[in-house]
Amino acid sequence: MKAKSRFKISPKVGKVSKILLNKYLFATAIFFVWICFFDKNAFVTQWSLGRTIDKLEDEKEFLIRETEATRLLQQDIISNKEKYAREKYFMKRPGEQVFIVQ
Repeated sequence: MKAKSRFKISPKVGKVSKILLNKYLFATAIFFVWICFFDKNAFVTQWSLGRTIDKLEDEKEFLIRETEATRLLQQDIISNKEKYAREKYFMKRPGEQVFIVQ
């Protein structure tokens, strides 16, 4: 004797459940979840590393600009030592008066 179920399952639901319970589809879904979230080369990790690379490249450009500005200032100091000493450290010659205007 065959036991009768209380609930009738429509043929469409039966086909959908067979497709979802297919072992190959299940294995493929598990594989994609593993690749996307748990693998060392996961998409989330790659996206995070890409953002870090962008930030570091921006910082590198900033530091290159600052290095160039500092190099120009250094050349100016080397060529005009007296001017730099007078402007930055308010040095003066004996008997000379210095007026500071701000």
